[in-house]
Amino acid sequence: MSSLEQEKSKLIALEEPNSIHVEMYRSIRINIEYSAIDKAVKTINITSTLANEAKTTTACNLAVMSANRNKKVLLIDLDLRSPSVHKAFNFKNHIGVTDLLIDFIKNGEKINLYKYLQQFIHPNITNELYILPVGTEVVNPTEILSSKRIVELLNFLKDQFDEIIIDSSPSGIVSDGIITSAFSDGTIYIVESGRTRVEDAQKVISQLKNLNVNILGVILTKVPKKIKDYGYYGYGNNDHSNNRVKIDVE
Repeated sequence: MSSLEQEKSKLIALEEPNSIHVEMYRSIRINIEYSAIDKAVKTINITSTLANEAKTTTACNLAVMSANRNKKVLLIDLDLRSPSVHKAFNFKNHIGVTDLLIDFIKNGEKINLYKYLQQFIHPNITNELYILPVGTEVVNPTEILSSKRIVELLNFLKDQFDEIIIDSSPSGIVSDGIITSAFSDGTIYIVESGRTRVEDAQKVISQLKNLNVNILGVILTKVPKKIKDYGYYGYGNNDHSNNRVKIDVE
């Protein structure tokens, strides 16, 4: 298990590249690489028990670290119920994975993939980092994530990138995070210091193991500092409009 202290920002890997927090992310990144020696780990799913446990923050910072080790990295927001990756990178969420899925269902691999991606460029990022936000809100997230279509899309994306990191839903609230874990090469499970209940964490881990999920490790987040507590960015308030769609994945 790795631990991360309370942080001041979602993208601390960029804002404080020499901080102890970033060293922790770098250590996690190296551990992932070691875990992939015997089995290829190209898609990494990040899930937690509840909201606001630093799941998205972890996914975003690991994506930044990965883009400094791999030539081409994709961060996908598959938290279809409460997307927030786009906020961390200050992008708009007007088009994304749900829109890409509709296009992929209709046109297969002939799609214009980069129409849906947003490249994040920063002086502290050596290689290419692309963000795929959620996009159009949908009314049937679990049905979408359980479909063969989303797996086919992910397999297509795996051919286009060196590594894919998925920010999924909390697994202790809905089954979505468990589902995304099942079709990923490996899963990192986030627990929050002083908040995540042991019995809830045990339940999630049991579900993951029942599906033979490759659990890469557990990260303990928001470990209090003895001297000073910092604020922490969680999910925040999401603007939910009535402009939701239902994607037919049959």
